[in-house]
Parts: sequence; C-alpha cells; structure tokens
Amino acid sequence: MVHPVIHYASIPLVIIISTVAGVFALLSWRIFRNSPFGTAIALLTLGMVAMAAYHVILLATETEPFVLHVFRSAINTIIAIFIGLMVIRHRQLRQGQITGDGEWVD
Repeated sequence: MVHPVIHYASIPLVIIISTVAGVFALLSWRIFRNSPFGTAIALLTLGMVAMAAYHVILLATETEPFVLHVFRSAINTIIAIFIGLMVIRHRQLRQGQITGDGEWVD
C-alpha cells in the first residue's frame, strides 16, 4: 500500500493535470467544431473531464462505492460512442460524403 501522505499529495497533482488536459481538449474542440470530427472531439473532451473526476473521487475515497461503478460505466459508454463516431466519420470521408466544412454532399 502507498503511504497516505503520498496518496493524498497525488490528489492535487491529478486535479492540475486533468484540468490542463481538459482545457487542451476544449481548445481543440473550438478549433475543430465545424469539421467532420467536431462531435467526436466534444465527446472526447467530455470523456476526459469525466475520467479525471472519476480518478480524483477514486483517490479521495478509501473504497469504491456503487456510484463510482455507475460513473465508470458512463465513461466507458462515452468512449464507445466516441470510437463509433470516429469509425462512422472515417467511412463517410472515405466515400466522399462529407465536405471540409462538415456538410453532407448530395
């Protein structure tokens, strides 16, 4: 088991690192929101923030309560939707159905 001082000192580090990652993801979404990958990047941003919150709660609690199991399940669902959107967008781009500004080509 990790010493409690190290355990609790890692919580601010996790919060700082996850905040920086969330800000970078949000900035990426602002750049790519009108692109075909805008929705997927928005989901990735949401997933990163949720994953960071999950790990902070996991570090702060001694045991893993039922709420964290539900939260982890929701995060995994967001990640699965993100991967599905990426596959769909990749297929659409390969078939030439989307232009550069995210509009469908008829």
